[in-house]
Order: sequence, then structure tokens, then C-alpha cells
Amino acid sequence: MRARIMLFLATLLFSITATAAIKINNQQARNMDDVQSLGVIYINHNFATENEADRALNEKTDAQGATYYHMILIR
Repeated sequence: MRARIMLFLATLLFSITATAAIKINNQQARNMDDVQSLGVIYINHNFATENEADRALNEKTDAQGATYYHMILIR
């Protein structure tokens, strides 16, 4: 019984995920040399215009609570 409990606790420990975020100010966001990459948001869709892609990115960043970000469009 003790071995089963230990196995369960070990499995639980490895299955727990963590989420972390730091808040940066506008100056840090402008100077990306001082800021590490905090995350990437992918939008995997084909858009007709850059404005449509920008709107979709704004929806994603609002949903994730991102305040400062730099958009890179790859065609």
C-alpha cells in the first residue's frame, strides 16, 4: 500500500504543470536586448490581409493577458 501511494505521489509530481509570467514595463518592451523571450503566440491561419492577422493576434494576446509584444509576420 505504501509503495502504491509513493508511486501515485511521484506520478502526480511529474504531471503537474506550472505557469509563470513576469510583468514588464513599456521601456523594457522597447529594449528587447534587456528582455528575455517570455513566450510565443502562434496563429496558424492563412489571412488575406495583414490587418486580419493583426486582429487575430490582438484577440489572442487579450485572451492571454499580454500587454507588450512584438509582432513578426512571416509569409
